[in-house]
Amino acid sequence: MTHSYKFKLVCRCPNDKSVNIYDVEITTENQIQVEEFNKIQAKIYNKFMYQEEVFELLKAGLMNHDTLTLVGTHLGVEVISES
Repeated sequence: MTHSYKFKLVCRCPNDKSVNIYDVEITTENQIQVEEFNKIQAKIYNKFMYQEEVFELLKAGLMNHDTLTLVGTHLGVEVISES
């Protein structure tokens, strides 16, 4: 059985201080408590982080995932980070 988790994360860009909203999708054969996603959001909400940093934080914090996709748009450019 595979589980898919889709949610959004919000933080700010260190360069122009704009608010970035990221679409996250995680698939895994393991169960993840959704409260874990809220903990990550709380950790980054008021921070200035690049998408790549958010991706690495997710990857490290959710070690039992099979796939992780983080999609963001910044200055009209869609950026996709995947593992």
